[in-house]
Amino acid sequence: MLEYLGKAAKMNNKGYSLPELLIGLGLSSLVVAIALSIYQLSRQSWQTISAIDAIYQNAQVALRAIRKQAELDGAAYLLAASDNHVLLSTPYPSMSNPSEGLVLSHWAGVDPFDCQGNSGASPSALISNSFKRSTNKELTCKDINASGSSYQALAEGVEDLQTRFAQVNPVLNTLQWVNTAEVFGPVHIVAIEVCVRLVSTIRLGVTVKGSMGSTIGCNGETISADGKLRRVFRRVMALRNRLGAYG
Repeated sequence: MLEYLGKAAKMNNKGYSLPELLIGLGLSSLVVAIALSIYQLSRQSWQTISAIDAIYQNAQVALRAIRKQAELDGAAYLLAASDNHVLLSTPYPSMSNPSEGLVLSHWAGVDPFDCQGNSGASPSALISNSFKRSTNKELTCKDINASGSSYQALAEGVEDLQTRFAQVNPVLNTLQWVNTAEVFGPVHIVAIEVCVRLVSTIRLGVTVKGSMGSTIGCNGETISADGKLRRVFRRVMALRNRLGAYG
């Protein structure tokens, strides 16, 4: 009996053999590799979803801000005359279209707020909201008629901003899309098309449609792939207050 117990104790103290250790180490390495792979995939998926969400949110903010001012562009406001008649203020303030930007004007009597949400101008004051893309890839705006105003960022990741205009030709009685150089009078513009190209701030580690492959820009140009996610958004905005203003 004592001899059997001694043999059992020796067997228990023997430990693991080299093949057993190698098998255990291999299984442990496999589990760690799978865990790391799942973590990396989850991290990449989260980055991709976050980048897509950020791009769409910034696009929504940018286009909504421009659309709001486009709907006000050229609007007149009501004035009370001494004989109790109602008069219109001088309508149709001018619109200008600088390179990679747009200026949309309206009377403060229609809406006292500028693109930054500031107010205080008198009803007869003209609010001219200038939208432009900054060197930091931001859509910025300010009221260029307000003293001491400075451009403030509305949306980030704006890689390109382009506009074209639906222009009425009073001579030929036609409606045609034209670029900035072809505009012959702001009063003849009845709609604008705004195109923005947005880009993610980080390079993605996974292949996503619109990120790893080339992208077609606002003017039909090819944007080389660099691993960043890109999306192009277009909106056509009717200048309601300009319809019928040409002649």
